[in-house]
Amino acid sequence: MHVKEALRTTLDRNLALISGSIEFLRQQGKTVFYDAEHFFDGFKDDPQYALATVGKAMEAGAECVILCDTNGGSLPNQIRNAIEAVKEKFPGIAFGIHAHNDSDLAVANSLIAVEMGAVQVQGTINGVGERCGNANLCSIIANLCLKMGLACLGPEHLARLRQVSRFIMEMANIPPNRYQPYVGRSAFAHKGGVHISAVEKNPKTYEHIEPNLVGNKRRILVSDLAGRTAVTRKAEEFGLELSKGDPVAMQVLEELKDLENQGFQFEAAEASFELLINKTMGKSKKYFDLVGFRVIDQKQSENKDPCQLPRNRSEAERK
Repeated sequence: MHVKEALRTTLDRNLALISGSIEFLRQQGKTVFYDAEHFFDGFKDDPQYALATVGKAMEAGAECVILCDTNGGSLPNQIRNAIEAVKEKFPGIAFGIHAHNDSDLAVANSLIAVEMGAVQVQGTINGVGERCGNANLCSIIANLCLKMGLACLGPEHLARLRQVSRFIMEMANIPPNRYQPYVGRSAFAHKGGVHISAVEKNPKTYEHIEPNLVGNKRRILVSDLAGRTAVTRKAEEFGLELSKGDPVAMQVLEELKDLENQGFQFEAAEASFELLINKTMGKSKKYFDLVGFRVIDQKQSENKDPCQLPRNRSEAERK
């Protein structure tokens, strides 16, 4: 379909274009990696022709063929079946994978391809790309290194993964996804009391890797779901000595739950929670006494000092 509808040419002419383009580049001394656009969709429609395009690329001198799931609609089993056909037809072929995330499977499909022998994975940091994005290299790199035993990065570079992720988002002016696997701010955040207590005893209870391996860190959140472990852990972070058996810990917890029930939220207000702990421990300082306050709200159409504007229309008319 892509050949006939998008390129507006014939199947034979398309094969000639593939061959001619690669041969020209090879004559110029270039190393050629052939990106087979829409390969997996083409394989679903016409397996023989899809394989013929790969054959033409190899005959013309392509050193690697990148199989593309351009529409991002293929499932892992479809990726596997197509790659098996390619490997059977062309034994020893060097191939790669280019996956899009329209079905939320770009990372999974890329890892399937690597399992089957792919030597190149195309993707982007954080999966940034058109439509639903490309394969997320942050997840792919971490999975290859930590789950599949393929050290594509050394430990010192892997430990900068979160830093690189944040840098790219800042340069692209895109808010970082706090829930992104491995590198997101909430990837290793724990909120429930049972979870926090368990992870403090053994991190493997609720963490699939050590956060520092990818440059991330564990975060203990405080909320109405928290228990004494969360309170004492946060106190430790603030440099305060507070044990789980201390009655103050329970007082802080009760005050926290009461305020959360009133609508206050401390999950993203750690400084406020620190003040709450200090207050309960009797360590807070009173810096001033509130006598009263006044709020002034004014809207004006002219860029002038409000004090210099006429107070009413008649005053303006007199001037």
